[in-house]
Amino acid sequence: MPWTPPKPIDPINRRILAELASDGRLSMRELGDRVGLSAPATTERVRRLERDGVIRGYRTVIDPDAFGYPMLVVVRVHSAGPNAAEVDRLAQETPEVVECHRVTGSESHVIRVRVRDVAHLNEVVERFWDYGDTITNVVTTTPVVLRDVPLE
Repeated sequence: MPWTPPKPIDPINRRILAELASDGRLSMRELGDRVGLSAPATTERVRRLERDGVIRGYRTVIDPDAFGYPMLVVVRVHSAGPNAAEVDRLAQETPEVVECHRVTGSESHVIRVRVRDVAHLNEVVERFWDYGDTITNVVTTTPVVLRDVPLE
């Protein structure tokens, strides 16, 4: 099936999305006040955005340090052929993996991992050695925290 471009998002929906991105716990009344709509009209727009998949969900962002996972690590895996599917499976089954992407280039996967310390890092990375070569980078600072696409 060929790709079709999404429907344009009108200015009011963009404002709704910007407000929810800033504070996902807003009541429909407060959100409506901020964008100039009644609570029922705001609720209908938010439901439509959810139904259309523009809003994919809501989440709580938890501080990993509070649970003893202060180290963020990027693991790049070079895996060929059928081993790539095994890397996918292993990443899905490894609770320390917080994100995994299949990528083009010299590696097959880029995986973000949260660990307690270097010993824990070694334990997690060694799980991937059966499926390919790894390159590991410890994140020292995060100048840009995960953010949404620009809504302008």
